[in-house]
Amino acid sequence: MLTTVEVGRGEFSFSAAHTGLHDGKFEPLHGHTFQVTLRLSGTPADDGMLIGFGEVKAALREAIAPLRRRTMMPGRSPEVLITSENDTLSIVAGRKRYVLPAEDVVVLPLVNTTTETIAGYLLERALPHLHGYGLATVELAVSEAPDISATARFDFT
Repeated sequence: MLTTVEVGRGEFSFSAAHTGLHDGKFEPLHGHTFQVTLRLSGTPADDGMLIGFGEVKAALREAIAPLRRRTMMPGRSPEVLITSENDTLSIVAGRKRYVLPAEDVVVLPLVNTTTETIAGYLLERALPHLHGYGLATVELAVSEAPDISATARFDFT
C-alpha cells in the first residue's frame, strides 16, 4: 500500500520578487509570498515510516534558502541580458532595464521565473536529499496566491 506524507506551508513560505515573460512581453517586477509543499509517496519501511520528517524539512529549508527575500531572475532566457557592474547587476529584459544590488538578486538556471519553473527548480534542489528511502514519487507544489499554484513531480520508478 502506498502512503503519502506532506510537509510544507508555514516555515516553508518565502517572499521574493520576480518578473516573467508572458506572450512575448515582460510583466512588471512584482513579488509574492510563495508557499511550498512537498508530498512524498511510497511504501513505508518495516518500522512504519516512509521517511523522517527531519530529513524532508532539511531538504526544503536548503532548497528555499537562496530565494528568500531576493529578486529572482532567469539566467537562461535569451530575452534577458544580465551583466555585473561593481556590486550591482544590470538586467535588461526587452525595453526594461533594472539595476539592483547583486546581493539582492538570485539568477536562476531557468528560461523564465514562472511558478511552474520555480516548482521544478526547487524539486531538483530537494531531490538529492530524498534518494534511498524507497519513495515512489515526490511532488513539490508552489503557490503564489490562494488560487494559483504549480506542481512539479518526479517518479523514482
